[in-house]
Amino acid sequence: MYPHRIRLRGPWECEPISKSLAPRRVTMPGRWTDAGLADFRGDARFVRKFGYPGRADPATEHIWLICDGCTGCRDVRLNGQLLTDQSCDRFAFDVTRIMDQRNRLEVLIQGDSDEAGLWGEVALEMRRHAYLADVKVERAASGLVITGAVIGISPQPLDLYVLVDNRHADYRTIVPAATGEEFRIELAEIASSHQLVRLELIHISSIWYAVELPIPRWHSA
Repeated sequence: MYPHRIRLRGPWECEPISKSLAPRRVTMPGRWTDAGLADFRGDARFVRKFGYPGRADPATEHIWLICDGCTGCRDVRLNGQLLTDQSCDRFAFDVTRIMDQRNRLEVLIQGDSDEAGLWGEVALEMRRHAYLADVKVERAASGLVITGAVIGISPQPLDLYVLVDNRHADYRTIVPAATGEEFRIELAEIASSHQLVRLELIHISSIWYAVELPIPRWHSA
């Protein structure tokens, strides 16, 4: 079942760009203070070395480098190749073609406050040729609205199943697109006691991508 994550938690090397501060070893996720940089305002490079995922099959799988949350991110490089130099609060890159047996990830963080850092999970994520993206769950007067997109390619339409608290709630077919095929699903008869939505993107009998999101609570008047 996908996605399959390999977390890049530790150890990381933290290299403050300052003559007065020595490099140090840290564990991620974490913020500026977790790296012992509470009194430092400036840039620091965070480096993580890792091997190639042993069972990853480049013929059927894509390897993504993801970060679920960051503050002050200015530059991300893998094996010396620039992935982005734009400020971002999270990132996701398909790095299948630039992965080696031994890899070096570098993230430059601008530490303007103690909130800076890679405070979200950094990981490798194995995906198939299509996946779910930007999935959101919102309460509406009619019940529940689920939006998102299916990005990628597939030789045939994919099945999209929706489960609410592990019970079937909706089914449809969808053709993925490289730029994203958007969907909008409206569910009625959703009670305040319902807690979890799960979406499964299925190719024949294989789950290509699954995501679970909590159902927002009703807002009282």
